[in-house]
Amino acid sequence: MHGLHAGPPRVEGRGDLDFSRAVLEKLYSYPLKRRSIAYLLWLVAGFFGGHRLYLDRTGTGLLMFFTGGGAVVWWLVDIFLIHRMVRKFNEDQARRKAEGLAPRQLAFMPAKGETLPPEPFWAAKRGTRVRLFADSFVMMLAGGSMGAFASGTGVYEPIIAVLALIAITLLGTRWDVLSDLPVLRGFDRWAHRLRLFYYTNDPGGALSLAFRQVLAVFAIFRQRRRTEAKLYLQLGAWFTIIFTTFDIIEALGVGGGGFNPGFLMLDFVQTFFATYAFAAPIGAILNKHILLQRSDRVIWVLSGIAVVFILIGVF
Repeated sequence: MHGLHAGPPRVEGRGDLDFSRAVLEKLYSYPLKRRSIAYLLWLVAGFFGGHRLYLDRTGTGLLMFFTGGGAVVWWLVDIFLIHRMVRKFNEDQARRKAEGLAPRQLAFMPAKGETLPPEPFWAAKRGTRVRLFADSFVMMLAGGSMGAFASGTGVYEPIIAVLALIAITLLGTRWDVLSDLPVLRGFDRWAHRLRLFYYTNDPGGALSLAFRQVLAVFAIFRQRRRTEAKLYLQLGAWFTIIFTTFDIIEALGVGGGGFNPGFLMLDFVQTFFATYAFAAPIGAILNKHILLQRSDRVIWVLSGIAVVFILIGVF
């Protein structure tokens, strides 16, 4: 890790990038997967591909996500495949460690011996005042569209997910304690990976950010876009699994015809796509300005714009 740049020092009133050597050491660890956790996820979230998402099989995990575990059949078959999937993941992780490559969860990052630049290569191009105003407009558009979507469909869960994303992004740059708390620690690590991704990859201008969800259709053709989409899909998938699990528990508790699989699946799909569609531009803009070392006031104002226009769209 000695070759990796530690990032700019913390400055009062500025978002802390937290690229300290200690954090990079944690992010560049090579955690192995545990069969017990994989089997538990298969049991409680297997219909949604939770065990495959855990094992970094995002593509097939999302396929299970949208097919209800492959109409249950795939879910049942996977109980016999989990052992092999865990072994393959751990073998690949061990190979990466031996070869000095970045771990699987940071596959988009340089190897250990490479050096990060002292600032993002795109900083001069994206740091003008005009671009700040353009990004503010995108926050208005994304927030207002999200509020209108929630009001029109009655699906409000994506708002909770995006508000959580904003909180994780803001607080993760200021409160080191988040990295030590259960559950929040996982989200904090995810936020670090997202920030590191944008550090080495241009987040794009206002126009591309405004239509990020549309451009995601073409993500399969570009590795950088696939990586970005994967990060947000992970966020969307986990939040949707959480919300859908609560919906199932609530529906089963009603009894007497309260459980409607068709409605539940529609709500499931809408929640997933809306979370991804609106989290991508908002998350990219916030991380871009944190990496540009804008003052905390600017970051909070941008977040406030999104929240205000979400409320305007809802009401």
